[in-house]
This record gives sequence, structure tokens and C-alpha cells, in this order.
Amino acid sequence: MSNNTTRTELGLKRPLSPQEDQEILRGLQLDAITMRRKILYMGHQNRIKLHYGALFSMTEMVTVLYRYWMRFDPQDPCWPGRDRFVLSKGHGAPAVYVALWMAGFFSAYHFDGFRRLHSILQGHPDRNKTPGIETCSGSLGQGFGVACGMALGPKIDNSDYRVYCLVGDGECNEGSIWEAAQIASNLKIDKLTVLVDRNHKSSYGPMGGRNEVHPLEDKWRAFNWAVFECDGHDFASLTQALYEAENVTGKPSVIVCHTVKGRGVPYTEFENLQAHILFTEEKYADCAAYLDELEGKVRHGS
Repeated sequence: MSNNTTRTELGLKRPLSPQEDQEILRGLQLDAITMRRKILYMGHQNRIKLHYGALFSMTEMVTVLYRYWMRFDPQDPCWPGRDRFVLSKGHGAPAVYVALWMAGFFSAYHFDGFRRLHSILQGHPDRNKTPGIETCSGSLGQGFGVACGMALGPKIDNSDYRVYCLVGDGECNEGSIWEAAQIASNLKIDKLTVLVDRNHKSSYGPMGGRNEVHPLEDKWRAFNWAVFECDGHDFASLTQALYEAENVTGKPSVIVCHTVKGRGVPYTEFENLQAHILFTEEKYADCAAYLDELEGKVRHGS
């Protein structure tokens, strides 16, 4: 997809079929590879430890929202009719930065100043610095409450834009998540779709045996939310869930996206790494080579 995508080319909000939409799905797969490659570059080039596990588990979710699903205008970031996206798990900011760059909100040279003084790309989302960022976030549980407030706007104004919010499953340990979920349900905020990155891990390892949120789906249902599930790395599955959530009226919707922490790069997916890591030159070269090989396979349909 082109960086010069216009409003009319986005926001069709149609589920993708593996049989009928192979070209679109292939394009999204290539976009996800580009996102992982750029995330690796941002950390390695700037010698900054990044939470690659959390970033790569959410890659497809952010890709599908910004490259296919949401309506926005990079030339007019404050366009009133735009859909809004809130990253509640603010440590995943680099993935959103790449998505905004791919959509044309700013130039690639900003990546070389990532997390530097005066850079528009800071460690957590900052709406005062980065074009396309809707709210500051980082303190877990905070962004979700803001998203609920945003989504009350179109309900009051009878507008047709929607608000999408990405939360982590570890983040669902925060009490503020459930306070906001209760308010959204009581107010019947049906312009809100929440995506949960359900990878069963938090920064300090597996959630099982610690403060596990299972059964997560039942908890959301108990708060009177419409609950859907999907494969968070499969674009057809994601778009089907988004479509179903979008057609719910009278209550908010949540999509539990089943993901794998560190997905897409063998070093981050299969090794038991600490939360924030800095790649050696050798490991970075291996990961980059793997993504190049994967891109070739996707392009040739193998």
C-alpha cells in the first residue's frame, strides 16, 4: 500500500477472505514485515533496549488498523471524521510510530532520533510531539479510560467515527481497566472496540501462577461487553472480528486477540528473553536476514 493513501482508500471495514483477497492479505503481510524490520532498526541504530516481545506480539493488530481498517488523513491529523486509536500499553509505541510513518504522518529520518532530546518520537506516545498520536499513555490502565471518554463523543454527537484501543493482558491486572469497562458498559458506549494482546506473558514472564487474568473472556462478558476472539497474527481473522465488533449496538466490544510474544523473529519468539534487550551486531544481522528471507517467500507466495 502507498504512503500516499487517501481517505477514500481507507476505512472500507470489510472482512478479508483468504480465497478472494489474497493480494490485500499479501500486502498486509509485507507491511508487518516492514514494521518488524523498522522496529529492529530503531532499537539497534539508537542503541536502545526495546520490549521486542510486546512490540512483535501486537504488530499485526497495529498493521491492520492503520494499513487497512481505520479512516484518517495524514495530511490533516485532526480531521474530525477520523477514527481514533489509543495505545493503552504505551511501551508498544515504536510499533505505532512505524505505522504512522507508513501511513505518511512523518518522514523516516525521525527514526534516527528515537528517544533523543527534542525528538518527536519519545519512549511513550506523546500527542504534543507526534502527529497522529491521539493521547499520551504509558502508565498501564490509563489509556483505556481515555479511550472510553473519546468513544462517548461520537455517541453524544451521533457521529460515525470509532475509537480503537489496544491493551495488554498483563495490563488487565490494573483496577482502572475494570472501572472504565464498567462505566463504558453502563453508558452503552458502542463506538468503542478494544483489542487485547493476549500473549499470556507480562514483562516478568508467564502470567500463569502469578496474577493471571484467566478466564479473561468471561470477565469481559460479566461487565456486559460483547466479546469476540481471533488469531491476532492472522489478518483475515482480525478483520472478521473487527467487522463483527463494529456491528454491535448498545454495548462496547472487546476482541481478545490470541498472540505469541515476540512473534515473527525466531530470536525473540522462541528464546526466553528478558523484557528489554539490546541486540548484538550478530543477532541484529541474523534477524534482518530472516526478515529478508521471509519477505521473499511472501512475495513469491511460498
